[in-house]
Amino acid sequence: MREVKAKLAKLLAEENIQIRHMANVQTASFDIKLRILTLPIFEDMSEVLYDLLTGHEVGHSLYTPCDGWEKAITVDEVNKHILNIVEDPRIERKIKNRFPGLRKSFVDGYRELMGRGFFGTDLNFSKMNILDRLNMHFKGGPSLGVPFDKSEQWMVRLVDSTNTFEDAVEAAKIIQMAYVDLDTDEFLQNLDELSFGSGEASDGNEIDMPSEGDDDEGFTTGNGDKVEGKYDAEDFDADQHDVSDGEVSTQENFENRKMELNKNDARDRFYFGLPKPIVKNLVIDHKRVRKELGMILDKGFEAIDKDEKSADPVHYSIYYGRRGQALPNKAYFQGEYNKFRISSGKIINYMVKEFERKKAADEYKRISVSKTGVLNVNALHSYQYEDDLFLKRAIVHDGKNHGLVMLLDWSASMSYHMENTIKQLLSLVWFCNKVNIPFEVYAFTSAWSDDSYKLFTDKLIDEDEYKKRCAQYILPKWKYKEGDAYFESSNFQLLNIVSSRASVAELNAQLFNLYTYGSVHRHFGHHAIEWGKYSLSSTPLVEAMVAMQHIVPNFRDHYKLDKVNFICLTDGDPNSSINAFYNEFKEDLDDTRCWTTASTKSDWIFDDPQTRRQWNVHKNASWRQYNGEEEYRWLVRLLKHRYGINTIGIFLDSGNRGLSRNALEKYLGWYSYNKEDHKKARLQCRKEGFATIQTAGYDEYYMVPMGSQEIVDDTSLPLEDGEAFDMTKGKLKSIFSKNQKRKFGNRILANRIMDLIA
Repeated sequence: MREVKAKLAKLLAEENIQIRHMANVQTASFDIKLRILTLPIFEDMSEVLYDLLTGHEVGHSLYTPCDGWEKAITVDEVNKHILNIVEDPRIERKIKNRFPGLRKSFVDGYRELMGRGFFGTDLNFSKMNILDRLNMHFKGGPSLGVPFDKSEQWMVRLVDSTNTFEDAVEAAKIIQMAYVDLDTDEFLQNLDELSFGSGEASDGNEIDMPSEGDDDEGFTTGNGDKVEGKYDAEDFDADQHDVSDGEVSTQENFENRKMELNKNDARDRFYFGLPKPIVKNLVIDHKRVRKELGMILDKGFEAIDKDEKSADPVHYSIYYGRRGQALPNKAYFQGEYNKFRISSGKIINYMVKEFERKKAADEYKRISVSKTGVLNVNALHSYQYEDDLFLKRAIVHDGKNHGLVMLLDWSASMSYHMENTIKQLLSLVWFCNKVNIPFEVYAFTSAWSDDSYKLFTDKLIDEDEYKKRCAQYILPKWKYKEGDAYFESSNFQLLNIVSSRASVAELNAQLFNLYTYGSVHRHFGHHAIEWGKYSLSSTPLVEAMVAMQHIVPNFRDHYKLDKVNFICLTDGDPNSSINAFYNEFKEDLDDTRCWTTASTKSDWIFDDPQTRRQWNVHKNASWRQYNGEEEYRWLVRLLKHRYGINTIGIFLDSGNRGLSRNALEKYLGWYSYNKEDHKKARLQCRKEGFATIQTAGYDEYYMVPMGSQEIVDDTSLPLEDGEAFDMTKGKLKSIFSKNQKRKFGNRILANRIMDLIA
């Protein structure tokens, strides 16, 4: 019911206000400045009572000014109980006039609270002071029969005639002066100084207040409404109306009892936001990445040419791989890169053909035909039986502009998978380049540090000086506001490893660097070259996806794109998560921490300031997932919901023959209870080389075992020398079948991706 009532509150407020349900609040409230309606998590709550509390707070959101309440109490020194007695009826009257359907909910809701003793167990109105009777009269309505004598009738009319908040403040002042601050004579002497209902805000609701010596029976409002009964100083007894401290017992009873409405065992909710990335400090530009990665490779190849070897036999050699195989020179990798580029031509051309075909089909749908108003002379001979004698013109409406953003896992577990992953990435880059759509490729890492002053120099500096210089290069990565998810580590960076903004020469150089990087890691080990700050690291995928919430829409807006596709290539889940939230730093506090933690027993709610949709981040986490995994998937869904981005995930499973049970259980649930889903996924993987998962947050999420991960377009059979002469018919058939299935499977994956991208 909470979600339905939250939508109702937004409709009543005629504004996309934020609705928050919290277990640790006593009653409903509205933050006028931040536009946040807070409601308790109620237990045994009827719909009319829920509507009453919601409608009341929405009334404040519409009619109580942002700073008016605080100013009236602190500056004008109006008693808060009296102001509440006057202001609540005003805003409730207005919200009921605006939405008449709420009238019954207000009446029934207050009657329910009275019946449950929330305003006191013995509602003897004749024994209540005037403030309590006013409170009950305007909550229960005239049918409640709260009695008022002649000397009090003017006050009922006064409260009932307020129109603006300024009117309510002036009315509260009058009541306060009459029954709290002043005696009768002083009160009457000060009536002339009050200007209730005056000014532009009054809308003509002036109240003609009585004064000593009035002989008229009653008095009238500025609208001409008559209040029966004579009022003069002799009728007022200060002792009878003794409320010197402004006490309203009915309201205090409600304050004491309202916690009973709350659900005692309700799971608490913690609301948080997302920080904004400082892109210039967080993203390492593609030009710098290309230059530094090229320098690292050149230095490694230079050492190879000099035949330098490691003196320590215990560790992997710096320039010799884990298999003891010598690392080839640059010419070898250049040749391998050229071979791969040529062999990839067929699959790239196939992807381009599929993209253009789907794009042409989409354009055909948008073609409309209009008459030009010019006679078609070739059709004049058919004027007796053909009405359409005008030339026609085919109009092709503008098509969609496409763009692609890719995110690459730069973690240590990718070491053996990096070559095939980069091959996939290179194929997508060449595809984008060929169809002329903008693209950006980022890699997330925690190993990068700005040590450019030291990386390629023989100068030695002491450790203290090194730390001092490093500290100068540690720039803030995030712009926080109160309550934002806080990332304590300063190591996270995004490497812009490839960009469509690069020239042809720059792009070719960087793609060669990446190809070599992947090949060295797979065939010679990650220690074969000293990579420094471009080493593989941990998996800060959560931080990367938070940054994408800003980077992807900026990319779309910069190129004015209609359709943006986001592709993430990874071999695992994040090893980080949101575990702290930012607090505004206050110098006068002894605790200088700028972050705090939230209980894992709470529901963590992201209240999106853009769409006003609320996301319960950890609600759907399964027993096989920890917080970071669910946060990552939620951030993918958030990216799509906010900006309409197509999202594609490619998960590289370490299994060579098929998908591991451990990986499938994270998305399909425990095998023993979901055998059919596991069976379907494995069957698809055997037939097509991958399994499509629909529960990972992406539009489509492809789980690809490493054995079928490569894009293969070569029709030759994988035979050893001389093996064909000693091959049985059955064995040859089996090898041919596997080779064709592998090639066919990758074409299916290419088709699926094109269906989403085009």
